[in-house]
This record gives sequence, structure tokens and C-alpha cells, in this order.
Amino acid sequence: MRKIISGVAATIAAGGIVLGGAALHSTADTAPKKTDVVQAAAPAAAVKFTTRYFTCIHGEECTNSALVPSTWRYVEVSEFRSRFVDKSNQSVYFDVNYSYKLTTAQALKNRQKALKGTKGLKVLSTKTMTTKSTSGSGPLTVSTIVYTYKSGKTTRWVANRYIGSYGSNLAGAELTVAGAPANSKFLGTVLLKATTSLASFH
Repeated sequence: MRKIISGVAATIAAGGIVLGGAALHSTADTAPKKTDVVQAAAPAAAVKFTTRYFTCIHGEECTNSALVPSTWRYVEVSEFRSRFVDKSNQSVYFDVNYSYKLTTAQALKNRQKALKGTKGLKVLSTKTMTTKSTSGSGPLTVSTIVYTYKSGKTTRWVANRYIGSYGSNLAGAELTVAGAPANSKFLGTVLLKATTSLASFH
């Protein structure tokens, strides 16, 4: 399986995207080497980030990992797709084999077209840029769309991100982070940590 990402940078602020960086060590899921604590906007409680493994074969040989909130429940969506979700329906979704036929910019445009007609849609930010890898993955291309929409009477905040690694602009991976608009700063941190730490190995 092709390596997808071992490092890229990003943080969400005031409807825009600013890039930064971090790194990951691959270890057993029960004993992550790195643990970070971040203060969530709401609820006002410390959130611990730990290395979580996913895309696993028979629940044992896992080929991907990332830093995500330690208490979020893991859900295997399909062979290459995984989600971590909390009790308030905040979530981070990974597709580590998204498309090697579309560029990240094309994937973003396709997402934006697919969103047309969505109830209460407000696009807050779209951006494509190139940045350096912090973990030896070469130049990275990152395309991100941030938006809100209505789900019943509830407004949801979403960031869809498409990532190309090793100098490629092809959308090898997709990340989606979602939750309440009031938590957008914290959700931006989730997106940052998931992006910078996402790693693939054999």
C-alpha cells in the first residue's frame, strides 16, 4: 500500500487556513509515545490526543495511524475508511486511499459542486497550497474547504481536506472533521493534529 502522509501542516482560524507542523512515531495503540493536551472551546475541558491505529487487517496489522482525541470511539467504515467520533457527534474521518486520478484542487472543486443545494450551506474558506513535510514525505499539496450547513435545526461545521504527498498533487488522502460551529477552533486543532500526524507504514 502506498504511503499517504507522514507529515503536513494546518490550523483553522477565523474562517481561514494557516499552516504549521508536527510528527508521529508509530508504536502500539496501547502505548503511544506522544500525548498532547488541548483546551476545547466547548465544553471547557482538557482533551488528550493519543496515537490511534486504523485500517487494520483482522484487527491486528494496522497500516495507518494519527493523533486523535483519546476518548473518541473508533468506527471502521470500510477497507480504507475510518472514523473517530465522540458522544456529541464531533468526528474525524479518514479515507487513506481517496483518489490517484484527481488532484487535490479537483477533489475540492468536486466537493464544492456536490454541496450545491445543501440546506443552509455557507462556504467559509477554500484554499489550495503547497507546504513542506515535517516527517520526510517531501512537498505536500493541501486543498481544504470549510463550510457550515443545516442538519435539521442544527448547524454543523465541516472541514474537508485533500492531501497529496511526496511532491504529488494527487488526492491520495481525504480528512473530514465535523462538529458544532461553537467548537470550530477546537475542531481546527483536531484537523491540524490529524493532518500532521497521519502516517502509513507496513
